[in-house]
Amino acid sequence: MSAEVLSAAELRFVNVVAARRFAPGVDGAPPANTQTEVSAAGTAFSRAAALAISVLQPGAFINARLPTALLAVCCQLRREGYRLVAPQGAAAGMVRGLDAGRVNAVEFAAWLQDRAVED
Repeated sequence: MSAEVLSAAELRFVNVVAARRFAPGVDGAPPANTQTEVSAAGTAFSRAAALAISVLQPGAFINARLPTALLAVCCQLRREGYRLVAPQGAAAGMVRGLDAGRVNAVEFAAWLQDRAVED
């Protein structure tokens, strides 16, 4: 489909949605200088993994960081013509592992590839 990665404006919208769902009463708008540049090179899965890592960087998003990362991954995969088929708890656990450094980008991308289906 597309090698285009979600833009900073799209990620801000994803964060607002995630914050409204998972942190009610909290403004989900990130700082205006959010840096989420991700290369369009590589596979759909490596791009989605890199996007999640950029969302999880300190200061990128203040509220609902983990749900924002997971939702951004799903949106990126969808843009690329894939759908993530994994239990919500397993996907959340992988994002937590990525955030804590227990899972690296290559492992996360491989996990996504194993659990994504063409849409």
